[in-house]
Amino acid sequence: MLGTFLIIAVIVCGYMQVTFWLLIPASIAAAFIGLHFPVGKADMAKSRGIYWKVLFSSLPIQGIFMSVLFGLGWGIKAVIS
Repeated sequence: MLGTFLIIAVIVCGYMQVTFWLLIPASIAAAFIGLHFPVGKADMAKSRGIYWKVLFSSLPIQGIFMSVLFGLGWGIKAVIS
């Protein structure tokens, strides 16, 4: 649920042409949300000792995903106006 809200918020921020620096905290939040869904996934990673490795290795792909969504919103605004 939080991931869906984050995706919508990033697209809306792109549409409103907010500064792209928003993508850094959005990427961190997306990585954190992705690591903790479904319930128990983070506990399993902690018990295997790979929690931080998984979190930091997912940051670049989450950053790319957030950038694409932000660009989608930006592009929609550019096409409409």
